[in-house]
Amino acid sequence: MADIVQQLPVLTGVVIGALASYLVSSATERAQWRRQQAARWDDKRVQVYADYGYSVKNVYIACLRIVENRGLNTKSVPADPQVFGEFERLATERTAKWESVLLLGNPETIAAARAWHRSIWQMEVIARGIRTDETAWAAILDKVNDARTRFH
Repeated sequence: MADIVQQLPVLTGVVIGALASYLVSSATERAQWRRQQAARWDDKRVQVYADYGYSVKNVYIACLRIVENRGLNTKSVPADPQVFGEFERLATERTAKWESVLLLGNPETIAAARAWHRSIWQMEVIARGIRTDETAWAAILDKVNDARTRFH
């Protein structure tokens, strides 16, 4: 019995050392896993932002082409219906990309993307001939460029 009592401090030290080693190694592995996950999500987030930006830019360019085709006189001859078909496809693509931004984006980026999206809608209204205020066109273009800069 005396031998066990003499060995008790040694056994206690071994148990404490093993427990401490386990806790440190599991904390290290958990931290490493979190960093790897964050890096993977960051890569995915960047790709989603780039895809969304590209789709908004395509709608922007389509709006510019339609309005230029009209000579910025939105009361003139309407654009070719085929152009509007392509325009609708691009707008649908943008909407699909928007959902990914909402799922993966941080709040600041989502707010900036939403502002950009809304300014593009103002361009669409003029491109479709719904609004015919030609003096607002330059202001809308400035607004779109500012919103895009904030998104980036």
